[in-house]
Order: sequence, then C-alpha cells, then structure tokens
Amino acid sequence: MTSVDPSPLLPLEGGFNLRDMGGYATSDGRTVKRGMLYRSGVMSLLTEADEAHLAGLGIATVFDLRRPGERKRDPTRWCEPAGAFYWSRDHGESSGVLSELLHGPAPTADRIRAIMLGLYPEILVAHAESYRALFERLAGGHVPLLFNCSAGKDRTGVAALLILSALGVPRETIVEDYLLTNRYADFDRLLAAGRAGADRFREMDPAVLRPLFAADADYLDTAFDSLDRDHGGVDTYLSAIGVDDAARARLHALLLD
Repeated sequence: MTSVDPSPLLPLEGGFNLRDMGGYATSDGRTVKRGMLYRSGVMSLLTEADEAHLAGLGIATVFDLRRPGERKRDPTRWCEPAGAFYWSRDHGESSGVLSELLHGPAPTADRIRAIMLGLYPEILVAHAESYRALFERLAGGHVPLLFNCSAGKDRTGVAALLILSALGVPRETIVEDYLLTNRYADFDRLLAAGRAGADRFREMDPAVLRPLFAADADYLDTAFDSLDRDHGGVDTYLSAIGVDDAARARLHALLLD
C-alpha cells in the first residue's frame, strides 16, 4: 500500500467517509500536503463536536457535488458558522445518485454492476462544469478544501482522480485512495439513520446492493479508460476544464511538499 499512516479518516462520530487526502507520493518524489484536501460523503450526521473539529481545521471551501434534492434532504450545516465558503450547483444530473440507479427493471447484482461500470464515463461529462469550478477554487488558493457527494465514492471518486492526477500521483495510488471507501464507508449506519435515500434501499437484497455501494477498482478503471478513449487523456481533459500549465504549477506549489 502506498497510502500512509496514520489513518486518513478523521476522528468524527458522525462523519461518513471523511478523510484527509494528504501523504501520497507523486511520481517525482514529492508528497501531497496533509490538511489541505479532504474528501467526504454526506455530512448531515455530524455532531456538534464533529462540527467544532472541522471548524478547527480552518477549511476555507466546501465543495458539494450533490444536486439540489440531495442537499435539501441531507443539508450541510456547519460551513457558515465555521466561516467556510460553501459551493454547490443547481443541476439535474443523476450521474452518481445511487438511488436513481434502481429505476427500471427489477435490479439484480449483475445489472447493478453493469450500470456502475457505465457510470464513471458519464460522470466525467455530466460534472465537467463542477470539476472546472473545483479546480478554479483550488488554483485560486482557497484551501484547505473539502469536496463531497452523498457516498463520497463516485462523483467524489472521479474528482479525487482528477486532483491527484493533476498533482502527479500515480494511477495505482489513486486507485488505492478510491478503494479506502470499502474500509471507511459504513453504509449500514447511513441507511439505519435514514440518510442518502435510505427508503429505496431498506427492503432490497443486500447482495443486490453490494455492487452499488462498493468501491470497485474496475469502476474507476472505466474513468481512466474513458479519459484516454474519449477525452485525449487526463491531461487533455484537465486542460479542457481550465487546468493549464500555469494552474497546474500553482496547484503543485500550493498542495505539494
């Protein structure tokens, strides 16, 4: 494993997959700074003590990739009291909304996995505007920055892929960071609390839900493959959303030791 100790998971009672992305080595021997980049799932279960802990981290920007209904159902309340800038976009894209993937014929594990394998290339297109804005905040120095969706896995996973790629982190390390969701995301707790569209999941066979909730390396590989096949590679995709050489140099200076 190229992930680092101590555990990147923040010590929060109500956190969901909320972790520090610092400590990863880049291909040129540098290291992603700790305390600058955080990724998360839904934050509506945070306790007052959790919110105080996050406020103490000095997070300057919270970047919420969810659509309006998700934000209304599970609001993020701690940003304004903590003085963090809260970004969101009113979009109707369903890419990455796990409950939306259950529409249509009766789901089976194989069908859900097939849908997940087709999801990540869609995310690259559907959320390109959000990722452009995310990199604008980063390159503008508005850090530390936390970005999230509901599970902290799919839309957030693609965002993490793009950020770590821009910083020069190797692909195998990016996949390892993605797979940490399997260790740190307690979906049973999330569903028991009635969060993230739990009503649609409660009566379903756990075996059917398994590929929906999994961080599967094959899923992230479809994003890498789509970047190469459909977008001219990750560097060309990043350039298309505004991450030029100057922006990349600012990111390296800001986020790497």
